Amino acid sequence: MNYFLFEDEKHKVNMVFEERELDIFVQYWKDGYGIDHISKEMKRTTTEIALLVVDRAEIGKIKPRKKGIFG
Repeated sequence: MNYFLFEDEKHKVNMVFEERELDIFVQYWKDGYGIDHISKEMKRTTTEIALLVVDRAEIGKIKPRKKGIFG
């Protein structure tokens, strides 16, 4: 049996982002905000923002920061 991430109905993860949201996220990231602040401002869960960080970092759309996801 395989396990698929976020398959359980208990997870409330929306992995769809509009282009405008991506632009807003990148600006918050560049400005040094942590994922807690970004998630509140964007009205998303911290899980969704953390996954977006991984996605954007893997394809080179954001750069690593000294304090990482915490700002």
